Amino acid sequence: MGEKRGRRGSITLRYALSYTAVVLLIFAALVAYLYTLSDREARESIITAQINRLTRMANQHESYLSAMLNTAEEMGLNPHIEPFRYDEEPWKAYDLQLQMVPYTSTSTFCDQVYLHFTGEDRLYSSSASMTLEMFCRLMRYERLTPEETRALIQENDRLTILPAQRVESSLVDGNQLRLVTFIVPLGANPGTSKGSLIFLVKDSVYQALFSDAIDGELNTYILQDGEVIASAEELPVDRAEALRPSEEGESRVFRAGGEDWIAVSLGERSWGLRYATVLRSADVNRAVRGRVQRTFALLPLLAVLAFGLALWLARRQAEPIRAIHSLLTPEADAPRRDELQQISTGIQRLTNRNQELSSRLERAMPMQRHDFVFRFMKGRYATREEAVAAARAVGLEIDRPWFAVILCNGPEGWDRPFELNQPPFDRLPGITGAGVELVALKAILYLAFAEEKEALSALAEAVRRESEGDGSPCVTAMSAAHQAFEEAPAAYLEAAAAFDNRFVMGQQAVLSYDAVSADVAEILPRAAKLTTSISQALALGNRSMLDERIDELLRFLKRTHMSPFTFRMIYNHVIDTLIHAHGAALASGTTAREYFDIFSLSSCQSIDDLDALLRRLCDSLMAGESPAEAAEGLREADEIDQVMRYMEGHFSDPELSMAAIAESFDLSTSRLSLSFKERAGMTPLEYLTLLRTERAKVLLTETERPIREISEEVGYYDAGSFIRRFKQLTGETPLQYRKLHGEKE
Repeated sequence: MGEKRGRRGSITLRYALSYTAVVLLIFAALVAYLYTLSDREARESIITAQINRLTRMANQHESYLSAMLNTAEEMGLNPHIEPFRYDEEPWKAYDLQLQMVPYTSTSTFCDQVYLHFTGEDRLYSSSASMTLEMFCRLMRYERLTPEETRALIQENDRLTILPAQRVESSLVDGNQLRLVTFIVPLGANPGTSKGSLIFLVKDSVYQALFSDAIDGELNTYILQDGEVIASAEELPVDRAEALRPSEEGESRVFRAGGEDWIAVSLGERSWGLRYATVLRSADVNRAVRGRVQRTFALLPLLAVLAFGLALWLARRQAEPIRAIHSLLTPEADAPRRDELQQISTGIQRLTNRNQELSSRLERAMPMQRHDFVFRFMKGRYATREEAVAAARAVGLEIDRPWFAVILCNGPEGWDRPFELNQPPFDRLPGITGAGVELVALKAILYLAFAEEKEALSALAEAVRRESEGDGSPCVTAMSAAHQAFEEAPAAYLEAAAAFDNRFVMGQQAVLSYDAVSADVAEILPRAAKLTTSISQALALGNRSMLDERIDELLRFLKRTHMSPFTFRMIYNHVIDTLIHAHGAALASGTTAREYFDIFSLSSCQSIDDLDALLRRLCDSLMAGESPAEAAEGLREADEIDQVMRYMEGHFSDPELSMAAIAESFDLSTSRLSLSFKERAGMTPLEYLTLLRTERAKVLLTETERPIREISEEVGYYDAGSFIRRFKQLTGETPLQYRKLHGEKE
């Protein structure tokens, strides 16, 4: 017993040391990675926050500037604001003041606005007028003489911004204020400007703009052509160094005054403006360390859990060894070995038994392939990957571009399919597949996959030659080559169609689906239109309309002379369309396959059979909605139901449009279109056309009124539009519909 416990302890310790070493390596790598990642993300987050702040500030500032430019353009285009000479027409100064009131009273950015006409020596505002000389004497700029101020106003032909500077003036609140001055040409074309507008903006407005979302101490600047227009400076950093253009992108690190700084700036924007901010690198590092520390707060707990997990795994690892050993029955004459050696011997014996079992399974492989072929032909695999995996489980590699179905009836009494991976078929490049017996057709079905499309035809010919090796006649038929696995049922139909036409086409060669003379191309488009109308009635949940559309489809089939193959293709198209469009309403996928099984097509031999099956399917689709699905979006569905009822009562109004409907129900046209299509399976315009067409059908079959009158009654201004819409939906002109269906009625 002591020896046994010692062996267990040795195994546990061995695993514990191994797991601990692995955990230490993983933990060290994780710590290094998290530190690097957290540091980089924290710095990027801070820089991004400053860029976002500068962007918000730039957008706000440029919106103010755009407002000033718009004001100048509107005043320049205003026919009531025209240059005049004050000494000749002084009364116009009062009219001009009244005209300026709407432009200046709503401004929240600038403090005062003055207007100057080119060639004149006066300035006008919404409250007063004065000579230009008086304005320049009253507005004493810190960096400009009165003569320079006057020259800027008189000779200005472009946007000019005077940076923030102290101004001594009685024209603004307080004698000493810092102002930013904007001189804007009057009108849309500066070259032909009638004058200019002078906007006086207090520096306090800019300080309020800078204070938006400031976190900590930093400097913020607004520049134009390299000159600072306005700034908020809280840090003692050299302005020239802080605003030096950078080639490193949006941020750069520099050293000034014995400290490290980080400058963040936006690229040049409209009107040559640039925005920049400067932060202490130490403040950024402190914020980064705080975020990293918060990230690493849980690491000690994770370390304890990791080492505990390593010890637990080590102890757990020793248990299976003992458990496996106890399950193995030692041989009577086997020498005494330790547990691992005995486990190795036992595994070897199990391997031998498994090989024997695999051999038995190989002998059962034909049955498994038989099952795979039938499931594939019935479309039981939801995805291509699922089908490839199922085929690989039975020893077939079907992930190839092309596949086809081959039907062959060999000599009497011959019912074993060829193995396509054996001679002589293995000489064909890139071919794989399997064959099964079809008792009902007394034929063999081969499902073949190939890398090249031409190889499928070569395989069909090889099957035909091998099947008639004793001289007996052999009929071999082949479908068209397909690529999408979901087309397997259609491929079977094509092969069966060619096989059924063997008495017409002859038996001396492979019968190809492409050679089948069918009228599908002429009949299927009309059947498709009727199928669409059935689908629309299902989407609307209108039982009477649904029954009428099914009756119309059946009448069309009864009066159309078609081959059995064409009837099968139409049956396939109708059922496939309805299941794919409304299959979500069915209780499960099994219900859908009950109706759409390609091997059950032969049970539908008449139009009456199709009538019964189609109505049973529609009953299932209309009753298949679950309470949870009905409850979801109930309010929106009720709103769309009201829209539908409104359209049913007003469809004859020629002015009825999607915009009018949306306005009536206080909805946007985009929301109405999306919600309506989700609810009804069609757009509002398609539903409106459907209502008008249904009413027109009644008038065409029950009255003898002219086509023009009917078109006006159902909501069309002209008969041409009515005829085009009617034919698009029904496949017939109104006159053809009246002639055909009126006689039936």
